[in-house]
Amino acid sequence: MAADRALGTGSFPFSMTFILTHRCNFRCAYCDIPAAAGPEMTTTQFKGALDELASIGLVRASFSGGEVLLRPDALPIVAHARSLGLMTSLNCNAWLAGPRLDELARVLDLLVISLDGPERDHDRLRRRGSYRRAIEVLRGARARGLPTATISVLTPSNLHVVDEVLALADELGFYAYFQPAYESCFDLGKGVDPSLGGRLFVRLADTLRAARRQGRRVAASPGYLERLARGPRFGDCARCTAGRYWGTVLPDGRLVPCHLQAERGGAEPWPSGVEKGFAAAFRALDRPKGGPGCAISPYQETDLIFGFDSGAIAAALRRLRRDEGSP
Repeated sequence: MAADRALGTGSFPFSMTFILTHRCNFRCAYCDIPAAAGPEMTTTQFKGALDELASIGLVRASFSGGEVLLRPDALPIVAHARSLGLMTSLNCNAWLAGPRLDELARVLDLLVISLDGPERDHDRLRRRGSYRRAIEVLRGARARGLPTATISVLTPSNLHVVDEVLALADELGFYAYFQPAYESCFDLGKGVDPSLGGRLFVRLADTLRAARRQGRRVAASPGYLERLARGPRFGDCARCTAGRYWGTVLPDGRLVPCHLQAERGGAEPWPSGVEKGFAAAFRALDRPKGGPGCAISPYQETDLIFGFDSGAIAAALRRLRRDEGSP
């Protein structure tokens, strides 16, 4: 692969996602993450993980859940990442974010909000009143010059929302991601929602390509849309750079290439950073042996970047510009 040739055969954690908790204050129709809630590392342990991974090359840290802001120490952990000179992003459902926008703007390079359509669709899938909070947070972040993006998870009941979300993106200055719902957030083998037919991925990719050509605020790069159109087999997990140049830290300290690989049946458990140290655990990660690829937007875009895909690199830089969308 291009990244192996340019960077050598060794691995290093350029980008890591830290899932601070699986707990959530929502019960979204398509999400099984809250059912996985269990032990969580302490503030000190998460900060130590950042320190160790930064010592072997970490450049970017993203933070997610569950609902990440359910942890009172979430922003101090993010602030620690920023103190290490890391690029930072945070994904949340916006319910708890409003009162913390000033602090979020100080410690983040990008805030990502879940947005599953206009109010009628979003609240039905997520929680009554959650759409208005999401819009308030997007407006507040824009007023503070904090770049924002949204992720819309598409199910058979909200496939029609793409144009409406893009209209909001144009109005509020965020970039919009769209990705299909999965049967399990932890088991790639179960695949995408089976009611999402194969032709849907071609139509969705074509719609988003057309929107990009019109200058709409589509977050996805052309490379991602090319892979999306292949669905439900999006690529080859064995060729993915997950586990070599990026990965995920679960709430209990285990490291996995990506959260869709977290459940591995009878295979040897994933390495624990708490038990063996986070640098050693990252180096011990198995790369995916195979599989149909995925349509998880941040993972695919990172993989494309490590394939030196110029469109993915340009799209990433565009999303992080602080001058765009400001009043």
